[in-house]
Amino acid sequence: MLQDGWNSAIRYLKNNFSDGFRQDSLDLFLGNHIVDELEGTVKTCPLNVERDLKFYALPVVFLVAFAMFTFTVLLPGESLTEQIGTILFWGGASITSLITIYIYGDDFVDLPKLGEKDKEV
Repeated sequence: MLQDGWNSAIRYLKNNFSDGFRQDSLDLFLGNHIVDELEGTVKTCPLNVERDLKFYALPVVFLVAFAMFTFTVLLPGESLTEQIGTILFWGGASITSLITIYIYGDDFVDLPKLGEKDKEV
């Protein structure tokens, strides 16, 4: 039962964060995407997607903030007000970064890039 949950979690992570390029390769192989002669020279390649700083920084900020939140909850502080302040700060930083990741969720998912444009045309 526990192994099924683990397998489901791994499948979810792989499907959402690392399988877009596999679908793109299948689209190319099956002919669902026709490569234009000018693609890569005059036209930009649809596979080249520039990700901005939030894609790389927000998960790191969340992990650091959540780790610090956990440490401040588990380890006693010098005074109660200091500990409450640090718990509120790191908890707020964790929640804020998690909400931002949720809002910009589409930027973090590895969606197929080739099949989507061809279906619209």
